[in-house]
Amino acid sequence: MTTAILQLPAWLGAILAMLIAIAASAIPFVLLRRLFSEELPTKTRDVAETVAVRIGTVHGLILALVFAEAQSTHTNLQQEVSKEITAIEHIVLELNQWNGPVKDTLRSQLADYVSAVLQNEWRSAAHPRGSREARQAYNALDMGILDLKAETPQQQSLRARMIMNMDELQDHRKARLSLAHRGLPSLFWWMALTGFAIIVGFFLVFPANPVHIAILSVYGAYTGLALYFILALSHPYAGPAAIDTSPYEIMLEDELKGS
Repeated sequence: MTTAILQLPAWLGAILAMLIAIAASAIPFVLLRRLFSEELPTKTRDVAETVAVRIGTVHGLILALVFAEAQSTHTNLQQEVSKEITAIEHIVLELNQWNGPVKDTLRSQLADYVSAVLQNEWRSAAHPRGSREARQAYNALDMGILDLKAETPQQQSLRARMIMNMDELQDHRKARLSLAHRGLPSLFWWMALTGFAIIVGFFLVFPANPVHIAILSVYGAYTGLALYFILALSHPYAGPAAIDTSPYEIMLEDELKGS
């Protein structure tokens, strides 16, 4: 269900998440109030309101902190993708300036690396350490650059810069893989859903009139929307918050295969 809802258009997924939360809050409220129709004492309702407000405050704080953490991780992942693309661009530029017989071989190995990232690493089922194909392509390119024979000062400078950019590429790749697989712990979802259920339960001290049902529905809808956005941010491979991979594709088609 969690991944299926992310496959829907963003507006439809958000509406569905809100409807599910409304149903999970308003329907039990109406049914249980019909079973327990007697009115509770005013003092009991006052105590329930006080406890509900305190739990609701803690619950809202937890959602806000987790949302901020998911947003921060998502932003950092976008930055690491941009840095990885920049490192690849620098290597491509330096290979284009290299005059030697192995130039085309190195470009082909770099193209293999980018292809492996797109085909094997940019999906939710990818291994946290990355794909074997991407590691092999990177290692082959790295060894090829290290084995370059720099015969002129220009080649020596280019070789040194390519080695430095390869190290940066490896660092950004590792950071990308780490951030992309930094999912939310299941404990958060238990706390979020349990807090939601507790707050809904406290509404049972009030009569099931249209105003109370509407207020509970609004609370359920907003909570469902918040959980949907947190879920989307924690899944960078698919859904409305998926990281754009077109820079890899453009680099592969225009810079590595197109010239």
